[in-house]
Amino acid sequence: MSVTAVTAPAATRRGRPGEPLFVNLIRSEWVKIRTVGVTAWCLLALTALAVGVAALVALKEQTPGRQSIEVLVSMSHLGLSVGQLAVVVLAATSIGTEYGTGMIRTSLTAVPRRVRWLVAKALVVGALALVTGALLSLISFAVGYASAPAVSGTFADPQVVRAVLGFGLYLGMLAVLSLAVTTIVRGTAGGIIVMFVLILVVPLLVSGSPVSRMERFLPVGMTPPNAGLAVTQVAPMLGGLPPWGGFAVLCAWTAAAMGAALWLLGRRDA
Repeated sequence: MSVTAVTAPAATRRGRPGEPLFVNLIRSEWVKIRTVGVTAWCLLALTALAVGVAALVALKEQTPGRQSIEVLVSMSHLGLSVGQLAVVVLAATSIGTEYGTGMIRTSLTAVPRRVRWLVAKALVVGALALVTGALLSLISFAVGYASAPAVSGTFADPQVVRAVLGFGLYLGMLAVLSLAVTTIVRGTAGGIIVMFVLILVVPLLVSGSPVSRMERFLPVGMTPPNAGLAVTQVAPMLGGLPPWGGFAVLCAWTAAAMGAALWLLGRRDA
């Protein structure tokens, strides 16, 4: 009795005839993002802010006595907190330029199933921000820890490890949220403005200011940046959500935005 080897037809492996494999979509998006000049500038700005501010804080905070490791972690995030705006620009530009130059018509012609294309782009942008953010957060913390005369607490504490590496998770999710918002508004400038408002203005509006009563309907800890930053704190934020609860809220905002972006991308003309 002979046994015939059965191989999957190309159409099954590719999903549809003529469409590239998903892994090739990821490679394509990786080539795009690493060959665009704005990517290098945004990463350089993020690195300079993260490490530069950490070094300045380390030089200034040379007071004798033991320092709390919780304070050290928070201080090491000062530069990254400002540098998150560079991540927003990077993510918004990664798709905004396709709309601006008309390249999106070529991209969507090559990949008729638009969901696969946008998911591949989101994976690349999110992974780049996650790895860069985690690495810079680790370096910034190491600078502060090494320069402190004495520290109360250990860097091997799981809460400390989660808070240090958590900034990578926060930036990765923020990048995907920025990509989704830019896809919805179909423009780099619009995406950046909306994200800047979400990060800088909305938390102020819902923080109980005299001109607003929004806090009754949307607590400040539930806004995307404030909720996500909970995972970067050693202890739960005062009046905010617990670390993983806050990160889950940011993931929910991002999932909702990606859902809207995917739905609109499939129904609008390129």
